[in-house]
Amino acid sequence: MYRKITLLVISLLLTGGSLLAQTQQQRLEKHVYYLASDSLQGRQAGSDDSRKAAAYIENEYRQMGLKPFGSSYRHYFVRRVAAREGSAIPINPDSVDYYEQHNRPVYCNLVGVIEGSDPALKNEFVVIGGHYDHLGVKNGEVYNGADDNASGTAAVTEVARQLMARRGELKRSVLICAFDAEEIGLHGSYALTKELKRLGLIGKVKMMMSVDMVGWLKQGKHLKLTGTGTLKDCADLINEVASQTGLPVSTGRFETSPFGATDTEPFARKNVPTLHVTTGLKSPYHKPGDDPELIDYPGLSQVTDFLAALTLRMASDKQPMVATGKIAAKHRDARKFLEIAPVIGFNSTQLVLSGSTLQPDTRVGFTGGVSTEWNFCQHFGAQVDVLYERARAYYPNVTHLFGIGDTYWQQSVVVPVQLRALLGNTTASFNLGIGGYYGYRFGANLTDNEGVRVGTYPSQHQYGIVWSFEMRMANLSYGFTNYYQLNDLFTPAPGFIVPAPIKQTFAFTIGLYF
Repeated sequence: MYRKITLLVISLLLTGGSLLAQTQQQRLEKHVYYLASDSLQGRQAGSDDSRKAAAYIENEYRQMGLKPFGSSYRHYFVRRVAAREGSAIPINPDSVDYYEQHNRPVYCNLVGVIEGSDPALKNEFVVIGGHYDHLGVKNGEVYNGADDNASGTAAVTEVARQLMARRGELKRSVLICAFDAEEIGLHGSYALTKELKRLGLIGKVKMMMSVDMVGWLKQGKHLKLTGTGTLKDCADLINEVASQTGLPVSTGRFETSPFGATDTEPFARKNVPTLHVTTGLKSPYHKPGDDPELIDYPGLSQVTDFLAALTLRMASDKQPMVATGKIAAKHRDARKFLEIAPVIGFNSTQLVLSGSTLQPDTRVGFTGGVSTEWNFCQHFGAQVDVLYERARAYYPNVTHLFGIGDTYWQQSVVVPVQLRALLGNTTASFNLGIGGYYGYRFGANLTDNEGVRVGTYPSQHQYGIVWSFEMRMANLSYGFTNYYQLNDLFTPAPGFIVPAPIKQTFAFTIGLYF
């Protein structure tokens, strides 16, 4: 008996270091398995299941000794009836029952603070947070949201634990945030920015990091931090910390994805430097299969160690934390006066024969060049483009049996100038334009269906009217443009008896605005 006990003690001593090394990983696994369990039914914002998740997070904060930000960890808010960005309204805890009695969903952020030790710098903040809500149940299937975003919530919780253990090293204060209602419009982070503004603290926030989907490091190969262009020397700092922790990272200057958003947005719109932190989109996010057993827990622990080290550096007095004043296009409240984009696409050209019963066919060509937008105000502007156009079109020739036609092609530089109506905001908009264009033709040819040149008399100077429709998602655009030439394209070659045609071109282009 004593021999067994002795062997057990020796075994524990020998493996003690390994067990200690795994403690954080085990806690992370516990957090994710609870938050992403079927019993929480997908943590839909405003639901009883979401409240269970909030209670779990609050208990973790309390156990580690994290100080509440304000009088409580819980910061309640509601939404306006019209659901739109920034519609969150912080409310007093005493009014929660009133809103619930009137069937108004009440949401809850969990916010703690680790105060810095420097008398002056403790009034500056580094914010690190992740949303804990998810999609709930759809068509009888539970959307557990293990990667999105139980993983981020777990990581932020353990970052807080590490920082609490080293709080004497912090000079700036750190806000630890678990955001609610992200999936339905970033409302939790909007509510917190409004509260910080009310307290006069939003200008004191030196960095905000949104930790969103960080559970698939092994599959994603690296941790990506996007937004380094908002803080001076940010990429250098990240790479330095990464080299010390051994974590593979990649950086991006600005968030550019038009299809996704994270809790950085409301902070960025207040000119706060931000970083979106993620291991990528490899997981089955927003699908019922986003389950806890798929999470890379050793990788999640690595990410947690890195984020704790990075936050510690940002909260030190040696790190200047100077904002560049630049933000992503998708985070601007208004577009810049001048925006420039390379564009590329294809066109379809038809030769319109006035007064003819012949029905000309179309051919596909190429369009590419530079587009400039001049935004005079929020909903009105102009667009001036310089484009290379290679257009091809069918040209009917009645001298051929059964109406077999010839192929016309030309190369030209086209300069359309349009007035534009801008309907929407910087995140998504529909833009309508109308104006005129000038085209300079520098190459052209007309061949029969066997490739034999049959004659060309094209106009070198071409002009007409243009109208367009553009869909804009952040800095990515999809444009549909119609060009209708007003002067004749060319005089028919000898032997042709069809009327002189007018060239009409429809172009589809994709652009990326700077």
